[in-house]
Amino acid sequence: MVEATRIVVLGGGAGGLELVAALAGREDCHVTLVDQVSTHSWKPRLHEFAAGTVNSTLSEMSFYMLAGMRGFHFEQGRVQTIDRVSKTVRLAELRGPEGRIVTGARSISYDICVIAIGGVTPDFGTMGVADNAIRLDQKADADEFRDLFIATMIHARETGEAANIVIVGSGATGTELAAHLRLSEQAFFDPDKAASSRKLLNLTILEAAPDFMPGADDGLRKGVRRRLAALDVDVETGAEIEAVTDHDVRSADGKAWPADLTVWAAGLVGHPCLKALADFEIDKKGRIVVDDRLRSTVDANVYVLGDAASFTPGGADAALPPTAQCASQQADYLAVALPKIIAGGAPDAFTFNDKGRLISLGRAGSVGLVGFARRNDFLVDGRFATAAYKGLQRQHQWAVLGPWRGSVAILADMMSPARGPALKLHG
Repeated sequence: MVEATRIVVLGGGAGGLELVAALAGREDCHVTLVDQVSTHSWKPRLHEFAAGTVNSTLSEMSFYMLAGMRGFHFEQGRVQTIDRVSKTVRLAELRGPEGRIVTGARSISYDICVIAIGGVTPDFGTMGVADNAIRLDQKADADEFRDLFIATMIHARETGEAANIVIVGSGATGTELAAHLRLSEQAFFDPDKAASSRKLLNLTILEAAPDFMPGADDGLRKGVRRRLAALDVDVETGAEIEAVTDHDVRSADGKAWPADLTVWAAGLVGHPCLKALADFEIDKKGRIVVDDRLRSTVDANVYVLGDAASFTPGGADAALPPTAQCASQQADYLAVALPKIIAGGAPDAFTFNDKGRLISLGRAGSVGLVGFARRNDFLVDGRFATAAYKGLQRQHQWAVLGPWRGSVAILADMMSPARGPALKLHG
């Protein structure tokens, strides 16, 4: 009997988890997922966790539960290094909440390693970001922000002085967060005085580039900005931030914006740990360079996907953007390519099919640019865009849970009275 190929996937984000779910249960491979935390959260919804507007019990799923359900092995731990010669992944010692060592350092052997470690938001060396701003890179960041937001809003309600929240960066995270925070503001008005309540929250988005949502299609950009204006969200472009203090955000030209809370959402780069894993080729944004089969350029047994990968399609000027859509397509590709490689075949090259962008803006609705067959992209909004936005996570849940379990779980989640209201701020 031929021994199963050991596939170790590092990182349980959108792409990593979808890949292990697709490969689990096959007789020709033994699949192990490694992640530092015990639960999976879909990163495109971190802004909703932060604002407190998530209303789905499927928004966070246990890796341990999913491993037993789908048939893969899960190891919780922080990846330190990859020994490409011995084909082992080194995990750091695991510590409990009080810092006590629970488990010593471990090593996991592999035949094929897939790096799917998510990216992080860089501070570009800006003074005060590390101490005075929150970056929404993981669920813990969203939880921290939500607690601070609740305290800030209660203070605003009691004092009658509107809170000031500044978001640096006008990408999807920044714009969606602003819209959902405006929605959450409603939870803090006194229901007996709703008609006379004044605004409790001032929201400002600062963008260093001369254009709002740099790189986005003009139609999408205008649609999002129009909706933000309707939500009374101020937007300023050309704001090159020099410093973030505990009470304001300051630009290089001397302007300052008061800030009780600051969110730093200025782009995405590869996780710093990628440089320390092994002698991989790293691009200017700290991501591992891969070929058109998603293999690292120094080791054909190490593949990279999602935010960790720097893949530049033939004829393109830049690498693909770090999006959940891209990670999911790369996971789909490897789910077919790896079994073919194990069987001695050669897979076709990876190709990316850009299906557009969708932005969820709370009560202002959703707007997006969607690719349709071979026709040009077209702008969508209203109920269609909202349904499409929700459908993206539903597709992810089906991929993770499987078509049957996914459909049943989603239906139960939609019907469950235990979900409670969308605004889970004080529970």
